[in-house]
Amino acid sequence: MSPKRRGSLAFPVNNLHRYVTLITQQIAISASLIVKHPFTSPPVPTWPLHLTLFVAFIRATADYQEHIVEDISDIRHMIDTFFHYLPKLPMMHIDPYKVSIPAQGRGFPGVLEPLEQSETGHRTLPGTWIADSKVWSKVMKMPIAQSAKASKDPYAAREGEQVIFYTHGGGYFICSTATHREMLWRISRATGRRIFAVDYRLAPEHPYPAALQDASHAFHHLIDPQGVGFDPKNVTAAGDSAGGGLIIALMMYQRDHGLPTASKALLLSPWLDLTMSCDSWESNSMDYLPSPPRHFHKFNPISFYCSGKDKMKTMARHPYISPLWGSLEGLPPMLIQCGEAERLRDECILFTYKAGGCFGNSNKLPFQLKVKRDQQERKRQAKVELDMYPGMVHVFQAIPFLPESSMALQRMLEFMQRKEADVAACEETVGLEVSVEVGEEADDEQEDEEEVAMMKELEDVVIAGKWIEELVGKSMRVEDLPAFLQLREDDARLEDVHIHTSAANTTTTRA
Repeated sequence: MSPKRRGSLAFPVNNLHRYVTLITQQIAISASLIVKHPFTSPPVPTWPLHLTLFVAFIRATADYQEHIVEDISDIRHMIDTFFHYLPKLPMMHIDPYKVSIPAQGRGFPGVLEPLEQSETGHRTLPGTWIADSKVWSKVMKMPIAQSAKASKDPYAAREGEQVIFYTHGGGYFICSTATHREMLWRISRATGRRIFAVDYRLAPEHPYPAALQDASHAFHHLIDPQGVGFDPKNVTAAGDSAGGGLIIALMMYQRDHGLPTASKALLLSPWLDLTMSCDSWESNSMDYLPSPPRHFHKFNPISFYCSGKDKMKTMARHPYISPLWGSLEGLPPMLIQCGEAERLRDECILFTYKAGGCFGNSNKLPFQLKVKRDQQERKRQAKVELDMYPGMVHVFQAIPFLPESSMALQRMLEFMQRKEADVAACEETVGLEVSVEVGEEADDEQEDEEEVAMMKELEDVVIAGKWIEELVGKSMRVEDLPAFLQLREDDARLEDVHIHTSAANTTTTRA
């Protein structure tokens, strides 16, 4: 690897002629699509012309990059240079920030312990505070929160403030907070919250668990009374693509070791399965994400993150790398947003069913489970809600000209406010005595019956989640799920017949 510093603006001028070729190719593709658009259907019938052009531009760049660049640093510097010179809107408030990593770290146990012991106290973790200017001005005028009274940080938590902790996507090997600042600014404007985004270390120079360690340090600093001083209940964790998978891995790690975690999470097209075993990687080839990389591809993100091609098969199923393969018990409420036309669609669906979750705002599903449920009650009870937007691609929220992008941002706010209201309602009822009048016994009996029915429904959903887990374990495709469930029903019916027949034979023998 070349020693180029991440975030610098050095440009690989030795390949300049190849970039000229790429730009010429992009112009030709755009002209061809514009001419053909009135007469031919786009890859997805609902796509407008500008989305068709956007996807074609990204796909052509991704397909051509291996002929342009020689190593990862060239890709990073090309991206960083583009976003550095991209104009910053005056409504954006952006403050660079650094988190100091103490010697011996913060004592995080388990898989992070070796990295913690190697910390010398000289490393800092870069991050960025991003917010809409009006949001920032309003927040900064609020009094310091009680949880941050001991903090001397100028960005300390404010009284009653809700904050978003964000980890960016990019396959664990490219992108930064700079590449995501426009989307994060729009999220801040839509939700009225400031955002702390962290620039975690990237693979292959820093493979797993370096990103997990950095996310843990950044989150700990955010809730540390000596740091920024937020109460964990006022923190929403969020991330897109690989950053979404990293957020779930962080919450799993915190759960497994009894550490404080965020109260809820927003996951934008999260990458949940690095085994890439779901069928939508092939069936949704219209998405701008490149095809699954060949095992020996020089830019294989799975190989980068798993410390080499020889460790891919064994490491890719680790729950902190592929959360789909881990236990989802004890995690905070999550809202997942994905596109129906994206390559990560199926793993988002499987994750939702495994968690006993529900579908939020879309009825266009690739299949339907044979589990009856009341949507409103399921939405109130479910820990995971999945919104699948018809026709949308990977992390469509980052495409500002799409109306679905604005809808998704508003849905984030609705989800956060609803979960925060639930927490507030629970806190208000703590310690209250509940008196029951004699005349209310009939109502109590009715409520008991409703509770039993609800528990039975939840049991059905848990069973469905176990079926999903077994389906993934057998490396079956999503399309096999209806037949798989029918097979399970047939097996159960045959078992009932066998039990009744055995009981009848036993009775006859006794007689």
